[in-house]
Amino acid sequence: MIHSYNMKNAENPYLTKSENGIAGFEPIIADSRAQQGVNRMSPSELMEAALASCTNMTVSGVLRKRGIQYEEIFVDVSMETKDGKTVITRNVRVISDAPEADVKAAVERAKNCHLYKVLSGEIEIIDE
Repeated sequence: MIHSYNMKNAENPYLTKSENGIAGFEPIIADSRAQQGVNRMSPSELMEAALASCTNMTVSGVLRKRGIQYEEIFVDVSMETKDGKTVITRNVRVISDAPEADVKAAVERAKNCHLYKVLSGEIEIIDE
């Protein structure tokens, strides 16, 4: 499946707004000045949020398919650069009364999240 997002410049040179042609789609706004107190996500934070969301949905789906009841799923994702390499740390915590082994097996399946596969594989960017 190919997705296309067009990011356009909004009110200032550091702010972008998404458009994807889907009716009713709420635009995504990114601001590179987030660390300067601007109340919007930076592009890096959007990537972290996307991985956390994908992981959460994958774990939730696996738990439901296996009939495992849970209260909440927490996914923490952080990204940093170390020695010129991007390192992403992901922590998944499931609040459930189910046996720990069952929950761990479901969490392990979070590696099937599409974005996890993309980010953990070899990436090539083609500029057109």
